[in-house]
Amino acid sequence: MRLLLVMPNIVSYSSFLGELGADVLRSGSEVHLACSTRNFADPLAAPAAPVAPPKPGEPTVHPIEFARGMNPIAHLRAARGLRALVDQLKPDVVHAHFDAAILTTAVARVRRWPATIATFHGLSFPILSGWRKLAIRAATVWAVRHFDTVWVLNSENLGLLRAAAPRADIRSFQSTGVGCDITRFVAPSKAGRDTVRTSLGFSPDHCVFAYVGRLVEAKGFAATVRSFLHFAHGHPNARLLLVGGRDPLHPSGLTDAEEAALNAAPNIVATGHRDEVEHYLGAADVMVLPSFREGMPVCLMEALAMGVPVLTRDVCGCRDVVRDGIDGIVVRDCTVGNLAAAMQQFAAQPDLRRQMSERALADRDRFSRRHFVREQQEIYAATSRSLHRST
Repeated sequence: MRLLLVMPNIVSYSSFLGELGADVLRSGSEVHLACSTRNFADPLAAPAAPVAPPKPGEPTVHPIEFARGMNPIAHLRAARGLRALVDQLKPDVVHAHFDAAILTTAVARVRRWPATIATFHGLSFPILSGWRKLAIRAATVWAVRHFDTVWVLNSENLGLLRAAAPRADIRSFQSTGVGCDITRFVAPSKAGRDTVRTSLGFSPDHCVFAYVGRLVEAKGFAATVRSFLHFAHGHPNARLLLVGGRDPLHPSGLTDAEEAALNAAPNIVATGHRDEVEHYLGAADVMVLPSFREGMPVCLMEALAMGVPVLTRDVCGCRDVVRDGIDGIVVRDCTVGNLAAAMQQFAAQPDLRRQMSERALADRDRFSRRHFVREQQEIYAATSRSLHRST
């Protein structure tokens, strides 16, 4: 089989799909990537270097600059490049991931293309309003009709997309999203944890809340900062660790005054974008992600796999990963007061944190990425069998 994975940038592959690609390659098939080679997650990253020939056991990368957002010219330009690549490679299966690449693939697809499937890692239109909601919903519905099969990560997105596009073949994975690398995200030793905490200026009696991800409003960054600043006034031992970079395409959600307060706060440590996320999660007592929308958030799986309890918002995806009262707290009305009260509950009850950590560690295998890889291989095998029957 020759598989073409289409995604916005190379980091999407290394972060979510690398184990899948490696498994497909080990099975004797070819794997090709159509993506940008720039790291969108790191705004300070240098421009992409030329792509070197693949080493044995690695996929072949074909650079295409995919659009971010709803830029029609950029989508058309990327679609032309993708169409030419498919004509050249003649893959057996084209698999597009994430909204922007899915829309571009739908624009690029013409008759006589190979089997073409898509995976949404979270729907955008349900949380929008006004004309943006209508435009994104219309674009999404138009796009899904151009795929043989469309996959989503949770049951709520499944219902929403089926209602919006009833004639499309839309399904949900049985695995917990794409899972995470539980061999990498492991609870650290006490010595290792203490070393990282000391390097960040945290003492043993500090209660450290960690936000890991892009510093954007949609991920709950502004809600996290506002709630922490409100809560921390009366809690001198509380600390907030921010691991992630800014995104020039999406606002942080903070006002200028709030940005100034953030920068001046001695109890907030910002590391910027980091690849070694597990080191920072291992130093945390609680992971905070009051995101407005998710498919199945990998960062929360990584935290729980390491035994770090989670504070999150009651939205699809987040509530599919975090079990309220068992390995985290799921806040239904995410006001500043309610988030601050949940932070207070965590800070005041170390036994609660310990119990939630133990429960998370006991069930960490449910997040193993091997479940996702096995299911994807089954999907590709079924798609290949269907293709051979039709020919």
